[in-house]
Amino acid sequence: MDTMITNTELVENARKLRGFLRANAEDSALNRRLAMESAAALRAGGFLQVMVPRRCGGSEADFQTFCQICEELARGDSAAGWLTMIAGSSAALMGLLPDKTRSEVYDADPRATVIGQWAPTAKSTPVDGGWKLTGRWPWASGCFEAQWSFVGSPVPDSSGKMVDVRLALVPTSELTIEDTWHVAGMCGTGSNTFVGDDIFVPSHRAMLMSELIAGVTRSDHSDEAIYRAPLITALPLAMCATAVGIAESAFDHTLENLERGKPIVASCYTDARQSPSYQLNLADARGAIDSARLHVMRAASDIDRSVASGVPMSDLERARVRLDEAVAQKRVREAVDLLLNIGGASAFMLSNPVQRIWRDIETCTRHAYINGDIGREIYARALLNLDQVSSSF
Repeated sequence: MDTMITNTELVENARKLRGFLRANAEDSALNRRLAMESAAALRAGGFLQVMVPRRCGGSEADFQTFCQICEELARGDSAAGWLTMIAGSSAALMGLLPDKTRSEVYDADPRATVIGQWAPTAKSTPVDGGWKLTGRWPWASGCFEAQWSFVGSPVPDSSGKMVDVRLALVPTSELTIEDTWHVAGMCGTGSNTFVGDDIFVPSHRAMLMSELIAGVTRSDHSDEAIYRAPLITALPLAMCATAVGIAESAFDHTLENLERGKPIVASCYTDARQSPSYQLNLADARGAIDSARLHVMRAASDIDRSVASGVPMSDLERARVRLDEAVAQKRVREAVDLLLNIGGASAFMLSNPVQRIWRDIETCTRHAYINGDIGREIYARALLNLDQVSSSF
């Protein structure tokens, strides 16, 4: 990848790719994996390496750029934005690991894609030099495109109670894919289940969730400031940015339908554009999407500012990021609902892309890491100086 490309150029290149991704979006959903042509375009454009360290051939972009790219790609195809978000989030973890680990991943292929399933759904056994893992890891978004994956396993205390989660980096060539991704929305992400048996993971390819939350790094480089950000707080923002892009796609389709000048059945309007009720729904939807983006980008700029200054974010500032995520995921759902008021029953025909986009937005905004209700609780408790409901905000 050309390491001289600027953040602005990356965003513009993602914008230029939207039409191509949109043309393949239905194929992604029907085949339950990102269309191969779209996956190839993401790889060729370096979008899956946006958060990879520059030393490894990536862009090492800031969080505002990362969010903008995810939004632009999701505006073309929900699955493309989601895969970019997953790959970027996982690549950010590579910024915390030593050169030995990075070399194993990127020396042979600087455009290697890393994904992750953090749920502790495996059994790990200590062995000399590392661990042996056996288990199943569902929700493996991008499993068909990835060469490596972070997978989770529980870390028990002496009584067997889980006290931490170990994230282990394994080559996907040592995993098999179980076809479990039969869902109503985000079908094109190919989020099947990885299965592994007796996989050896050396200690330099593992980290604890508690270390990630605390910002512990084993990197050999002190000049990679972006990875000193509170990643557990920052990375879910890209999920919200992806959702903004999906809502923009619904807006694009709705506007195109309106511009055809069709009548509103059972009304006096021969051109739906002349209806005040449709105009108000359109304006409110536009405002809701813009509001969502403003919250995402405010949080991303706060994180980037902290990184640039070297001053860690306060607990209240981190909690406000969670509020921004909560507001964003609520606003994009509101926006698409308003657009459905304009589309009417015909918006739910399988031939209409808006129904697919609606299913995508309803699915992706319910991801556990952007749980809006918990995000609001976290911010309120920070304002009130109460103990938090989560140690990882």
